Amino acid sequence: MENLFGIILAGGKGERFWPMSRGNRPKQLLPIISDKTMLEETVERLEGFIDNERIFTVSTEHLHKPIAELNVLEEDNVLTEPFGRNTALAIGYSAVKMRHINENSTMLVCPADHEIASIADFKKTVELGYKYAQQDNLVTFGITPTRPEIGYGYIELGKPLEDEKVYEIEAFKEKPNLKVASAYLKSGNTLWNSGIFLWKTSAILSAIENYIPDMYESLQKFSEHIGKDTEQEALKKLYDEAPATSIDFGVMERADNIVIVRAQFKWDDVGNWNALERTREADDEGNVVHGNVITMDSENNVIYSEDGLIATVGVNDVVVVRTKDVTLVCNKRDTGQIKALLKQINDSDKLKEYL
Repeated sequence: MENLFGIILAGGKGERFWPMSRGNRPKQLLPIISDKTMLEETVERLEGFIDNERIFTVSTEHLHKPIAELNVLEEDNVLTEPFGRNTALAIGYSAVKMRHINENSTMLVCPADHEIASIADFKKTVELGYKYAQQDNLVTFGITPTRPEIGYGYIELGKPLEDEKVYEIEAFKEKPNLKVASAYLKSGNTLWNSGIFLWKTSAILSAIENYIPDMYESLQKFSEHIGKDTEQEALKKLYDEAPATSIDFGVMERADNIVIVRAQFKWDDVGNWNALERTREADDEGNVVHGNVITMDSENNVIYSEDGLIATVGVNDVVVVRTKDVTLVCNKRDTGQIKALLKQINDSDKLKEYL
């Protein structure tokens, strides 16, 4: 896969993994699924078929230092946004930087917080998508649903292009309710939207020009300053001026040169504490535990101790997380409410330090 560059989107807040995930140490910088951080896992996965010097991260300014300190990439490969401005601009910014390095580059765009079980299977799927990307298609990767998941977006499949592995796209679907998600699972004609993309740099910039022209104009102005003393000043101006939108809404839901490749690898987006039940082994009582934990008459819990002992008696179906300064206890069905809880904390001057 000649001229393939890896772009890791590493600017997320990871709020649903609070209290482990904090402003200066979000989920992607934590050892959630192994003893390595999720970002380290992602870099290692890409190194299976991309040279390290062609792997880049893009994230916000306050994460530059902790990412650089992991020493998994050269510091020049840690691209820094002045502030978060959604995925379309992060990808556009990365694209003009890659174009400056190699006009013939192809970009594999991956979030920093996914679990993918097999590097070999991941590479095999990317190789299939690469063929279509070289035909100036915008390639996205879809995951075969295994449950009626209400936390993911879905993609309805269109015309098959290759052996039930590659399809045109009929429609993007928003996160459904349980009834609709169950219908999607039964139909077999929708895939989870993984948020992993593959395209020639020239193709994604052309799409941004067509569908987000104001952003493209700002990106072109910025690109004239790459490698010059004025680059950082121009980058700030780019982020001040360019519109904020997601790559899905800004480009993917509007473009007509999109194909979707059915993933041949096991995948999880590790979206909240419940994901540990899918990524870690449970004990005989169905408890997934990490750290210093003892349970009695307790079943089907997720218990994560970073500091000190967690002891449970007679509790079921809860998440318990203990850090040095915060303890979280919630029902597993309510983990989606953690973001709302953080809003309450942010509204309190006395509690903001715990974010």
